[in-house]
Formats: sequence, structure tokens, C-alpha cells
Amino acid sequence: MTTLFLALLIFVQLIFLAVILLVLSFLIFALIGVPWVPTRSKIGRRMYEMVALKPGEIVMDLGCGDGSLLLTAVKEFGAKGIGYEMHPVLCWMARLRARLAGVSSRMEIHCGDFFKKPLPPHVDVIACYLFPQVQAKLEPKFIAMYPPGTRIVSRTFRYPHLPLVHSEHVGSEMIYFYRIPEAK
Repeated sequence: MTTLFLALLIFVQLIFLAVILLVLSFLIFALIGVPWVPTRSKIGRRMYEMVALKPGEIVMDLGCGDGSLLLTAVKEFGAKGIGYEMHPVLCWMARLRARLAGVSSRMEIHCGDFFKKPLPPHVDVIACYLFPQVQAKLEPKFIAMYPPGTRIVSRTFRYPHLPLVHSEHVGSEMIYFYRIPEAK
């Protein structure tokens, strides 16, 4: 009985320690990056309707978190999804969710800093929910890397210089739609 009790006590302590480490890792990543805030499917659906996402098109989600926004694109619109996420637990969750949804062959998740990883040479739609200073840093990279007409859809925060095609409220959220402009 004493051995069983001791084993149970150690197990509970290990679980408690794991939870503390997980919470700390989310806090650390939130301080050095952008905190994880999942996008509800209603908002994701409207984002992709706004940019007229078609089956077979490629969507890139920078800071994809648990993959919710990409799953909407892949499952509901028939797109192919490419996501980038810094937090290893969220990468694992996004991959698991794709596998459980049966779409892992059409959804790839890259774990790491998207500023340090090569981005795909072609995407049709870029989806993001990033802080304004991160979007400002990405904007010139997108313009240099992707052809005019590439669509960008952003939740909550605006890009500073991209020409706005359309914006609208969805509940309490704001969604912004842009196209990469012709070179000047």
C-alpha cells in the first residue's frame, strides 16, 4: 500500500510539474513572440470567403498556432495549407489536428521562427493574425517575394502600407483584405 501511494504521489507531482512547464513555455513564447489566440471557425470562414479562396489554392498561415485557421481553409475550401509556428507544443497540436481531420496530406506545419525559415516560393493567400510591428516587418518581404495579386487576409491588425481591398466587422473582430500591388 505504501509503495502504491508513493508511486501515485510521484505521478501526481510529475503531472503537476508538466503542467507548470507547459504554462511557463507558453508565457515565455508569448513574451518573445505573439501569444497564441486561436481563430474561431466563423471568423476563419469569413476571412477565406472575403479573399474568394478556391479549391487547390495554397494558403500560408504565419504563426498558425494549433492550425485552426489552416484547418478551415483545407477542410471547408479544399485548399492546401502551409503553416509556420514557433511553439513546439502548438506545432504538435496542429499536426495532430490535421491527422485527426484526415487532411494531413494537404496541410504541412513547419516548426520554428518564420523569419529564419525559407517561405514557399508560391502561395495564393497569406493569412495572419500577428501584431502590427510583425506585419510591418513582413510587408516588404511579401512584396519582394510574391507576385502582384497575391491575396493577404489579416485578422484584427492592419498592414501599414499595403493597399486595402476590403475590410469588415465579423462580430467584434475586424478582417482586412489586401492584394500585393504592381511594382512601382
